[in-house]
Amino acid sequence: MDLEKILSRLTSEEREYVSSLIEKDALTGVYNRRKFDRDIELIVSMSDRTGKGSGLLIIDIDFFKKYNDKYGHQEGDKMLQKVTQSIRNSLRDYDMINIYRYGGEEFVVMLPDTTSRNTVNIARRVRENVKKACDVTVSIGVSHYKEIADNLSELIRRADEALYEAKHTGRDKVMVFHEAA
Repeated sequence: MDLEKILSRLTSEEREYVSSLIEKDALTGVYNRRKFDRDIELIVSMSDRTGKGSGLLIIDIDFFKKYNDKYGHQEGDKMLQKVTQSIRNSLRDYDMINIYRYGGEEFVVMLPDTTSRNTVNIARRVRENVKKACDVTVSIGVSHYKEIADNLSELIRRADEALYEAKHTGRDKVMVFHEAA
């Protein structure tokens, strides 16, 4: 049965509740990967219409498996919540709706209507705030639609490559995608 058909039969409160179950990560309260996959297309389309660029951060908690092994999964869950709150505290009000749990200990933040320079500044603030507030560090890969990538798949791939570079060159850092010379 079609999801839209089912939702149309519900009251607005019921629809909101069911949507939150479908779109939100129960542990952290931020959106999930399914919602990210839909929203990023919308943000790229909006960027095309407005002519303004949009930044993308992929954030990974460094050595999270070791943290879980040392302190247990319940403490790991608490740390995921704490990191999520630190990310939220680092963003403009406008961007707080664009946080997604991308995978186990990986988060994505979309930053509409901004420059790559501002995207990097926000990424640095996220890294510093997590480090101050939590017993873990994060590595962040940065890309930008318009200034670094000119299509959706390139935007994600380049942020992922920058994250990979951050993790393989020492962790606890922000890396911006750069073409190999």
